[in-house]
Amino acid sequence: MPRRCHEFVDSRLRRSPPDRASAVPLFREFAEGCSPRAIAKRLNFEGIPGPEGRPWGDTTIRGQTDRGTGILNNALYAGRLEWNRCSYIKDPRTGKRIARPNPRSKWEIVEIPDLRIVDDGLWARVKARQQEIRFEIGCDEQGNALNRAHRRRYLLSGLIVCGCCGGAYTIVGPDRYGCATRRSKGTCSNTLRIGRNEIEARVLEGLRERMMAPELVAAFIDEFNAEFHRLAG
Repeated sequence: MPRRCHEFVDSRLRRSPPDRASAVPLFREFAEGCSPRAIAKRLNFEGIPGPEGRPWGDTTIRGQTDRGTGILNNALYAGRLEWNRCSYIKDPRTGKRIARPNPRSKWEIVEIPDLRIVDDGLWARVKARQQEIRFEIGCDEQGNALNRAHRRRYLLSGLIVCGCCGGAYTIVGPDRYGCATRRSKGTCSNTLRIGRNEIEARVLEGLRERMMAPELVAAFIDEFNAEFHRLAG
């Protein structure tokens, strides 16, 4: 096997559970109807370490099917090395690399039967359930296609953190914020949820009342003058 294949295998194995055999029950649970989030919470509750020793999350398990990420999409478990699944382009607006899935005809595949721990039947059942879920979450109640890749952003999106674990507070219900770590990993004890309108009103009222305090206004003027003179110099 070429050197670049060995390097790719090593990188994929580093993203696998420390005990690769523990992945087999994970595949079975998913094929039998368990959600990636429920599986992640169970693994964290039982103290089973995830890839690279980190806690399990639902995204660690489900990943992205088109890009081949996540435990359920790691073809090494089925005894195959797959690469060139994606091409990367740079977004001229942000300078960030964006992954674009390649058609299957451009994939490069090498059989490595010695690494197989998931049989073809179980692998096929997992792929079939992934397709079912993909269809279900991609349609509304009337069966119309939805684009859920672009989530709505709100006034405080990305700015709220959990006071218990330091994780992000995100929309976890109809217009309600909650701890994303608790929701996806089950490792945080914070069950508090708060309505989006309520917390936005609190923040705006706090800014209105406190940002105009004399000492804060004086500090702003001092900083403004200092920056003005620095630029002028």
